[in-house]
Parts: sequence; structure tokens; C-alpha cells
Amino acid sequence: MAGGQWGNCKGCRYFGSNNPNPGDNETQRCNQQELRAFDLKVSGASGCNAFEARAGAGAAQYQEPAQPAH
Repeated sequence: MAGGQWGNCKGCRYFGSNNPNPGDNETQRCNQQELRAFDLKVSGASGCNAFEARAGAGAAQYQEPAQPAH
């Protein structure tokens, strides 16, 4: 887990939500391989350093901003 990219759980692929845009207060299971055995419940506002962006609509908010035109 160390050396990963930090981010909020609501935008992570390991957040066990079926909602395409989970909120800060939604609580779900973390499905990261190393944490499954602990049945860890996290909120959308929680975060960790093993973040991997969700595919779909929620992932767009974590992309780098476009460079301004000169």
C-alpha cells in the first residue's frame, strides 16, 4: 500500500458502492485485497494511499486539469 496515490474512498475503485457518484457520507466496504479480511467499512470522505480511480463518471473529478491555451 505504501507508495500509492492518495485519494478519497468515494472516488476509488475499491469502494464497494454501486452508486456511480457516491457521496461523502455513504458508508461501504473497502474491497482492497489486503483489507478484505478485516471487513473494513469506510465513508466516501475517508481516504488512503492505495487509491485507484473508479471507472466512469466519478473518475473525471480526479484527472489533471487541462493546460491553458496560449
